[in-house]
Amino acid sequence: MRTIKQWWRYSSLRFYIANTLWNYKFWLNCTKEYNTIEYYTFHSARNENPEKVTRKRFVGYKYKGKIYSDNPGITIKDRDVWEVWKKKGLIN
Repeated sequence: MRTIKQWWRYSSLRFYIANTLWNYKFWLNCTKEYNTIEYYTFHSARNENPEKVTRKRFVGYKYKGKIYSDNPGITIKDRDVWEVWKKKGLIN
């Protein structure tokens, strides 16, 4: 019984399942966050009346109260599991 638990703990199959579930949860539940920026444009011929421009700038994806620039991937809490998956080439 112990060997099956140990095999599952370090298995590539577990990594792929956990990674797939994380990706689906992230992309289905995240929201895009934008900041509104304002600036003035001056035309070269007439400088007396600047034009105010308002645009939305993409900040990142908000997921579980944090903002990410891209999908951060699964979080691995155990160092030994991380080392085994790194050795197998599953993590860059």
